[in-house]
Amino acid sequence: MKIKILLLGIVALILAGCATSTRYVDYTNQRFPPKDQYFSMNVYPETQTLPVANPYYVIGKVSIEGYASDGVTPETLTNQARSIARKRGADAIINSRTEIIRYWRDSILRFRGELIVYAPVVTK
Repeated sequence: MKIKILLLGIVALILAGCATSTRYVDYTNQRFPPKDQYFSMNVYPETQTLPVANPYYVIGKVSIEGYASDGVTPETLTNQARSIARKRGADAIINSRTEIIRYWRDSILRFRGELIVYAPVVTK
């Protein structure tokens, strides 16, 4: 009986570390309609600034992380961030970066970025 409980506990610990963890923080109470699944979501690294002629509002921050041993890659994290941004109605992700943190015999990959909505065009 004790062996079964021990095995169940070990399996629970193994399964707990298999998925990516996602965190989203809203910067505004305003809600935006979700984008279509085929909407092309641009992801801009933190080293790239957007043109001043294209004003925007930051609506939130997304953070996703997972273990490389679970098959997590920078591309999967970026695609997951794009999916979250579409659901939140964002137009793009700015200030993005992916960190790789060496952890014992594994690596933790972490994606961070801010979701933006472009300001409406003002006509004169």
